Order: sequence, then structure tokens, then C-alpha cells
Amino acid sequence: MIPTDLEITAQQILLILPMLMRIMAAEFRQMQRALLPAHLSVMFILSQGSCNLSELAEQLAVSPPTMSNTVSKLVADGLVARTRSEQDRRIVQITLTATGQTLLHEIVTSMVARVTELLTSLSTAELQTIDQGLAALQHAFTGISKFVSLPQFDKSCYVTQE
Repeated sequence: MIPTDLEITAQQILLILPMLMRIMAAEFRQMQRALLPAHLSVMFILSQGSCNLSELAEQLAVSPPTMSNTVSKLVADGLVARTRSEQDRRIVQITLTATGQTLLHEIVTSMVARVTELLTSLSTAELQTIDQGLAALQHAFTGISKFVSLPQFDKSCYVTQE
């Protein structure tokens, strides 16, 4: 069976993702932090606001026990905090700590710098094409789940050329 244009595009996207994951892993190793991509995902979500454990588990499509282990590791590292709700003591909200915010900023800054470095060989037209393609992908992937959303990077995370 001959693949359709959509299938070829899907295959190309799936080939690029592991390369991006390797770049992220290399940046984590350089920062000498024992942080997994799942930890970073939790931190990105919490940078948008606090969540309870069930919400985090649903957003990342993992079981609550798996999310509980992830959150426990992040709590032990001082990157997130658990806080009981004042209105309902049964509800525990999870928030990003100041240490977690600082580390997330450092990671994003480092990754943006690395990807920027990799993109420097591209022409302005190629960069515009990538920009348009990424916007289309974001549009296509928006609404997959009621919780899935792409984090918005704070402009202060961007590395600028001086």
C-alpha cells in the first residue's frame, strides 16, 4: 500500500520527535539534574497554575499512582509542593515552587539556546515555513483532550542576541 501525503507527514513528525527528545536529554545531562521528560512535563503544566494529582495524571495520560510517584520525586527535590485546600482538606493542590520555577526557566533558556543554534543554518524563508508548520501542528493537536494544552513560554525565557 502506498502511503498518503498525510501518512508521510505523520511519519516525518514521528522521526523528528526522537531527535528533539535527544536534544532535551543532552541539555538535562549538561545541567547535571536527574530530571526526566515526565518531570519537565509536570513542571510545564504547573507553571500555568496549580493542579490536583488527578488533573495532572489525566493531562499526562498516566495513572494516578504513576503521577503520585512523579510528584513525590519532585517534592523531594524541592521543585513542587503539595498544599491542602483551605475549603476542602481532602483536596491537595500541587504547585511549582520558586526553585522549580527557576530550574524550569534555566532548562527552557538552555533548550531554546540549543535549538536556536541548530536553526542558524536555515534561511529566513525556511524559518518562516517551519513557523507556519508549527502553528498548523499546534492547531491540529489542540483539543485532543479537554486538558491537553501547549504551555506558553514566558518571553523572559527567550534568549536574545545582543
